[in-house]
Amino acid sequence: MAVTLCWLLLVPAAGAAARPSVVFLSPDDSVFWTMVAEVMTEAAADLEMDLEVLFDRGRDRFTYQQLAEQVLEREVRPDYLMFMAKENVTAEMLTLASDEGVKVFTFNTDIPAQARELLGMPRESLPNWIGHLVPDNVAAGRQLAVALAEQAAKLGLTQQDTAPDTIALSGTRDSSAAKDRNLGLMQAAQDHRIALRQLSFADWSREVAGDKTRVLLQRYPEVTLVWSASDGMAVGAIAAARDVERQPGKDVVIGGFDWEPEALDAIRRGELTVSLGRHFLGGALALIQLHDYHAGVDFAQGPSTAALKYRFEAATQSNVDRIERVMDPESWQRVDFRQFSRALNQDLADQAPSADQQMDALVSALAETRAAAR
Repeated sequence: MAVTLCWLLLVPAAGAAARPSVVFLSPDDSVFWTMVAEVMTEAAADLEMDLEVLFDRGRDRFTYQQLAEQVLEREVRPDYLMFMAKENVTAEMLTLASDEGVKVFTFNTDIPAQARELLGMPRESLPNWIGHLVPDNVAAGRQLAVALAEQAAKLGLTQQDTAPDTIALSGTRDSSAAKDRNLGLMQAAQDHRIALRQLSFADWSREVAGDKTRVLLQRYPEVTLVWSASDGMAVGAIAAARDVERQPGKDVVIGGFDWEPEALDAIRRGELTVSLGRHFLGGALALIQLHDYHAGVDFAQGPSTAALKYRFEAATQSNVDRIERVMDPESWQRVDFRQFSRALNQDLADQAPSADQQMDALVSALAETRAAAR
């Protein structure tokens, strides 16, 4: 399967010798990952970092590994390589980068079990693997299930203390994010917050999710909740529910992840109950860590603090206006990402904010920047 390369940004070369160079391997060119790359582009420009983004249009762990190999085989390699931790190839990619003397920062998904067993965590067996940043997908999977159950109760779709009948749409079987979100869903089911009828893998595809939702809603007509591991699949579920004469937001409650623009529109219409997000900022937050690390201000004091975790935030009808400001590309352009750097701000130099606190600051700045511009 061919790997297609896309050059998103090379910050101008003036002073390039002193600037950190970063290559980010995007696992695909979906709406979500395109947003991640675009925000990273704005952050890199502000922080004076040379950023190159390569998209793996093959969307496969093997083509993803090939993409890393191509970068590491270059005569002039980057200072840093950033990539998502994928099942079955992460250990090989980390080891290859270490062999070539390239520092690595992984993010977005938890470290797969195989890689943890072989290499541990950042800075344990591979000094060049300097950090990892991940949203708490397990907690979020449970959070989404509970939020949907609470909305079903408010709508009178369930009896008091009765767990609502639920179907779930997951991503791919080899996705760490999908596995962790599924685990949180299962925890909610074990705690009797929901009655899970079936979990179906829909490959992160809106079309596949729509087809499977149509079948499942006819198979389980008593279902009132549709839990989705992504907004794209949730939007597919909304269309499918309408096809079988259900009323999304009224007799069936649907929720997802990612804060995608179409999902926020659906929240405003009342068809989507909730979307958990802000992890599209994970790449920008990781770049801030790399910028400061390169400047001698380390984000970690050792292996135990090199792995960073933050929580998701819920977008609902009560805050959708604010979330849309955060998601507006004009906000990404207006905000100055230098304000989050400990290396560039004396008042932050002695602080060690958590990833959660840093993400809170990013979200607030993006929301306020566009509001101030108005």
